[in-house]
Amino acid sequence: MLIKKKFTVPRTRKLSFVILEYLFLSAITGLFTFLFLYTMTISIGETYLENRNIILSGSQNMVFHIWLRSLCGIGSVLIFIFLFLFMLGQRLSYLLTITKGIDKLRENRMDFDIPLEGNDDLTLLAESINYLSASQREIDLKEKRMNEERDAWIRALSHDIRTPLTSMLSYSELMMNKEAVTAKEARSYAELIYNKSLQIRQLTTQLMDRKGGTWENIPDIRLLMEQLAGEWEEILEERFSCTADLSGCRNFPGSADVHALRRIMDNLTSNTEKYAALSSPVHLLIRTEERTVIITQENEKIGEHTVPPESHRIGLMNIRQIASFFDGDVDIEDSETTFRITIRLKIPQPVES
Repeated sequence: MLIKKKFTVPRTRKLSFVILEYLFLSAITGLFTFLFLYTMTISIGETYLENRNIILSGSQNMVFHIWLRSLCGIGSVLIFIFLFLFMLGQRLSYLLTITKGIDKLRENRMDFDIPLEGNDDLTLLAESINYLSASQREIDLKEKRMNEERDAWIRALSHDIRTPLTSMLSYSELMMNKEAVTAKEARSYAELIYNKSLQIRQLTTQLMDRKGGTWENIPDIRLLMEQLAGEWEEILEERFSCTADLSGCRNFPGSADVHALRRIMDNLTSNTEKYAALSSPVHLLIRTEERTVIITQENEKIGEHTVPPESHRIGLMNIRQIASFFDGDVDIEDSETTFRITIRLKIPQPVES
């Protein structure tokens, strides 16, 4: 994760003062060079003349000193120019580096950082450009993360919308294909279709508004789980041999998102219909430990679906996401022949109105 430091304006020197400092330093060095060269050449020249027993007249001695001062002056000026241009060239080279950074910033290429050199206006400019680059990288990262979360949100809800819709279509076809439907069966089918229609409306509302679930106070958690287990069993009993065991589930009040719990059960039934072996029973066990509801489903798998397809992973991902809303977790045991999923959901205390 990208962490951007807060930008603070450091105390820097003006670039003009830095250039004057280079000029002054070069001048001092040039003057020292002149004095050193002049002193050394005078000493060498006088020693040379003395060894050769050469005596200069007044005018010759003056010309000799002027000639030495000129040579030393030329040398010191060259040293001054070289040193000043060298130090100034360092900052000009750094300015070119900053210019390249500005070009990358203009091209929206944020994968760079200008090295900080010195402590003047150019350094402050480079630090400002680095701050803008880091800010843009962080914005791009947040935008990418938001897009991924949005896509995952849409995929999850779209998957969960198909599940109750499939149940509605299945029971509608069942009613149409049956020659005779008793009043009890018709009422049962109608209630299931109505509940699934409400669930689809709730899911589409979340999809459009990007809202989370609606938590409500539940006076009896066991009764709610019995209703969900009954819907689970009613959907699967036409094709599978189902057993639901709630003997270890005690009754207690709590706060829960009923639509989210129904989405968990719908994903369980959807995966069972797609990947469970018809010849083997499907077991559902719901129990409680203090304020934690533990839902376990186990079934044998169809041989050709040993490797779960993409839709299977989406369903399991949705269950994990919903479990996280309840501060819970999901354990999956997926062998070659058996699939077992355990979902733990922590039920909070009822909210006082």
